[in-house]
Amino acid sequence: MIQYIRIQNFRSVRDIALELGPLNIVFGPNGCGKSNIYNAIHLLTAAADGKLSGFISEEGGLENMMWSGERSPVDRHPRRLQIACRTDSFDYELQIGFPEKLPYPTQFMLDPIVKEENIWLAGYSRRPSSRVLQRKNQAAFLVDVTGEKSTFTESIYENESVFGQLGEPHRFPEVSRVRETLRRWRFYHEFAIG
Repeated sequence: MIQYIRIQNFRSVRDIALELGPLNIVFGPNGCGKSNIYNAIHLLTAAADGKLSGFISEEGGLENMMWSGERSPVDRHPRRLQIACRTDSFDYELQIGFPEKLPYPTQFMLDPIVKEENIWLAGYSRRPSSRVLQRKNQAAFLVDVTGEKSTFTESIYENESVFGQLGEPHRFPEVSRVRETLRRWRFYHEFAIG
């Protein structure tokens, strides 16, 4: 069960943290951000399916998905869309941003890049010892079945989650379990209640 979700810089949602229960009803006037919460959670499933860049493209690209309100004058951090969730068995965090600025013009300046991706086992308050996936850009460190860290540098495609690229459940069972949990989430946008 999803216990907690945090969404930052996603469309009209600047920063929201929600504690969730077995049944959650989100309601409010048109334009208040209900669909944005729904779509942000759906983005995690797309990442688990290996379809992150396709999902972002269907949503109009990262520039359209990114929160576009005013930034604080003291905020020097790069713009990133961040979604984190906590379940009974894991914490997962995904950060997506733009490519680094290059000194020459390019067609790819607005392509989505996975900047960070992390998984912690539940119950350890995000301690380094409970992290089974740590990714920064194209470098990823995964804990394998023996408890050893496996390093992947420059071999991770930057526009997709690790989930769509390292499908070895026998080698990385914890990461595979998180992927399969996210893939089982279902979304019913058009649900008749009348």
